[in-house]
Amino acid sequence: MPVLSPHRSSSSGLSGSYRSTFSSSALDRPFYSSASYSPRFNTYSERYTSRTFTDSDGRRIYTRSGSITEDGVTTRFREESREPSLKRDSISRDSGISSIRENSISDYPRRESSLTRSDRLSHVNVIDSVAELRNKYSPANYVPACMRKNENLSRSKSNNDIGLPPLEVKSTKKKDLSTSPKVTRTAISPSNSIANSLNSNSLSRRSSERENHRIRDYSDDDSSGERVLNSYATIRPSECTSQKCLGLNGLKNIGNTCFMNSVIQCLSNTRWLLEYLKKDGYMKDINTSISSMKGALIKAFAEVIKELWSEDASDRVVNTASLKGQIQRFAPRFMGYAQQDAQEFLRYLLEGLHEDVNRVQEKPKPILTEIDEKLSDNEKAQESWTRYLRMDNSRIVDHFVGQLKSTLKCTHCGHCSVTFDPFWDLSLPIPQRTGQLRLSQCLDSFTREETLDGDEKPTCSKCKERRRCTKSFSIHKFPKILVIHLKRFSPTERFRGKLNVTVDFPMEGLDMSQYAADNVSPCRYNLYAISNHSGTTYSGHYTAYCRHPYTGHWHEYNDSRVSSISSKSLVSGEAYVLFYEQEGAKSHL
Repeated sequence: MPVLSPHRSSSSGLSGSYRSTFSSSALDRPFYSSASYSPRFNTYSERYTSRTFTDSDGRRIYTRSGSITEDGVTTRFREESREPSLKRDSISRDSGISSIRENSISDYPRRESSLTRSDRLSHVNVIDSVAELRNKYSPANYVPACMRKNENLSRSKSNNDIGLPPLEVKSTKKKDLSTSPKVTRTAISPSNSIANSLNSNSLSRRSSERENHRIRDYSDDDSSGERVLNSYATIRPSECTSQKCLGLNGLKNIGNTCFMNSVIQCLSNTRWLLEYLKKDGYMKDINTSISSMKGALIKAFAEVIKELWSEDASDRVVNTASLKGQIQRFAPRFMGYAQQDAQEFLRYLLEGLHEDVNRVQEKPKPILTEIDEKLSDNEKAQESWTRYLRMDNSRIVDHFVGQLKSTLKCTHCGHCSVTFDPFWDLSLPIPQRTGQLRLSQCLDSFTREETLDGDEKPTCSKCKERRRCTKSFSIHKFPKILVIHLKRFSPTERFRGKLNVTVDFPMEGLDMSQYAADNVSPCRYNLYAISNHSGTTYSGHYTAYCRHPYTGHWHEYNDSRVSSISSKSLVSGEAYVLFYEQEGAKSHL
């Protein structure tokens, strides 16, 4: 069962505000409630429903009024004319935006305009703040790692680390499909026109599902850092019969769902799971007796995977609305479009998939008696694993679940108590707040012996009293797929902060022998996927780096966009969940 963490629900209808995590959960707080950001809308708090302007002949006044929703967005307009009896009226934010698109404010005669100079300046400030708000938190403005040259574009650790200038997409002719649109970066300054800011932001959003997810390759040797690959539309269907060019489709962000998209892409590049779902191997394993979803969740997940790996070579952005609906049925905590945590979502998703294909058709009564302490450690481990499989046994468990050994030693009598528990992932602490460290240091901190004293004193089974004890962990059974969760979100005395420490992890040959229990065969792991989180505790964005299961090439998945990435760019302070596969599993190259 996944470990539940404190959760406070919140919702935000604005795409680009994403949930970050605290320990293995996150602070559900929308970006606009952050103390470091305060939208400048207080000027229009009293009258916010209409604006007026005078005709060029100065004879009639037109009033445009909007119906205002709860979040302050004008959704409908009406227009009426009357004799000029009002001297001035308040300005609606969205009415102002509409009027700018139709006519510039400066087009009206200054002596006859119902807008004073202060009105215009205040209105410009509102539009700038709206554009700034969208540019700052839009996932379309996330800078792919392959475009960050020499860390010049790396993010800071402040709340403004997502507030980078938007990507200006210079679109080419639609008929020219052999060249992807060129992406350049432009600076935002107050001197820029309001219309240009709005049009640039609107263009980046419109192109996110059509042009921006085309494949781009950034070569390490190229001075420009950019090499354009063919878009899907230029690949012939006959060429896509090979699996080497498949699996490079993006996922639509349907509202704060980047956490879900990141996890789905990581699982989509898990080769055994991919083939298990694509070939409908799961159909014969569906459990309709004790599964709460009766197979609906794994069917919806399989449909998404099949679309991601479809042999149809046309541009494709897969919609996950149906899958999200099934996930919400299984885990109501993911209802709505609040900010969520990728690691928590992975736990629930794997548990739901496991439940749908559980081999246990009838739940047996749990065994409440403790395992005999006279048994050897190996016998205890086997008995504990057998008891677990009596309740939970599936192809998902076969690959993702391992067994952890916990040793408790009494410092008074020296008695050792050993227990064995299943684990779906390893949540590793980050032992330092700044600088750079290795993954082995995190593993050392996790397995290091700690002392339990004071209120943490356990009861010694031999002394029958609470004693000062030492506790340590080791791995008795290694899973085929090892998921490592880096605990970047940890509590401090006054606030919840994110640790942006760069953890250097190996791409190949992760040696876990020193963390294995006694008499356990050592094993090595190779990296094949990473779920990244950029941003802060209060706002951020999830992406994924995945190694193609058939070509071995690395790609970055940023919602609907997919781009090629060098393996040299994988290690960063944004890595959050690491996916390793055991050598010899024959899943990847």
